[in-house]
Amino acid sequence: MRSFVRARARLLAAAAHDVEWSAQVVLNSLAMAGPIRMSELADRIESDLSTVSRQASALVKDGLIERRPDPVDGRACLLAPTAKGEDVLREHHELRTEHFGRMLGTWSDDDLHAFASLLERFTHDFENADHNWLSERAASARVAAGGKN
Repeated sequence: MRSFVRARARLLAAAAHDVEWSAQVVLNSLAMAGPIRMSELADRIESDLSTVSRQASALVKDGLIERRPDPVDGRACLLAPTAKGEDVLREHHELRTEHFGRMLGTWSDDDLHAFASLLERFTHDFENADHNWLSERAASARVAAGGKN
């Protein structure tokens, strides 16, 4: 997993636009969903509203997303990628495609299908797993050590 994180960092560093991974998540979510409210964006990326608000402000400042009036509720605004933001997304997509093309270019069709199948299974199991296991283990250790849960 550490090598994957390092590879992802190298890939992002190679991009002409210096956009962090969290910004990529926001940009991708907005590109897929269309203009949406900040609260919906926070739900989509499973983050708290204050964090998304800070990220959105930075992306607006960088010219990657824009705030638009909400036609349904004039008090609210919608977030959407700008042309510059869409260019950044396109560039990162091209870099990823090129990188994985080089990396997997020598794999046989059978290997690619097996990998895709296992990755799909892993993703499914990960998304459906109990993600509280670490905090539960820490709580059990505290209780065993005589502390409170």
